This record gives sequence, structure tokens and C-alpha cells, in this order.
Amino acid sequence: MRLSLLASAVLAAALLPVGSASAALATPATAQAPTAVTVNCRSSVDTGLYCGYDLSNAYTDRGDSGAKVKELQALLIYRGYSVGSTGVDGQFGAGTESAVKRFQTAEKIRADGIVGATTWGYLRA
Repeated sequence: MRLSLLASAVLAAALLPVGSASAALATPATAQAPTAVTVNCRSSVDTGLYCGYDLSNAYTDRGDSGAKVKELQALLIYRGYSVGSTGVDGQFGAGTESAVKRFQTAEKIRADGIVGATTWGYLRA
């Protein structure tokens, strides 16, 4: 029994470097897919959904930036719409515009990529 235990230990030790060498020779890993962006939104009777960036429902569209855009992006992500690889960055670019249009289409409201009172209302509902 003691001999077989010793033989097992020697065999395991002999195989360890082989496993390490094969790992070193493996194909380099490709770039990881972006991790899912998480947002922290909460619902209030007064405001509806709020993600912590901006309480206003100010008109916003492509080219805008700042807290209202961060709020928009967070609400879209919360509702399952990707705004692109940059996530909540406060820049209303192509990814955010595309997400807005997809959201508007799904909600059966005018899909123009512009966020006005109607779209804010649906986002915060």
C-alpha cells in the first residue's frame, strides 16, 4: 500500500510539469467579451425608476452628454438594452441612439432616437 502511494505521488509529480508546459504552449486567449454592465436603479412613487444620475426628464438626443445621458443609459441597460461597449459614459453616441430606437420600437412609440417626455415616461414606468 505504501509503495503504491509513493508511486502515485511520483507519477503525479512527474506529470505536473507536462501539464504546465502544455498550458504554456496553448493558444493565447482571445480578448474577453465585455462583462455585463450592472446598474442600480430603484423605483419611487414620485419619480418612477431612477438610477442615481439625473431626476429630470429633459430632452436629449445624439451629441448630448452629461448626467441626463448617464441616467438614460442606465435606464436602458436596466431594461435590457445594450448602449454599447462603453456602458454608462454620459456620451449620447451611436450605441445609445440605437438602444433608444430599439426601446421605442418595442414600446410602440415613435422610434426617432430622441428622448423626450414620452420616451422618458416609458423608461421610468
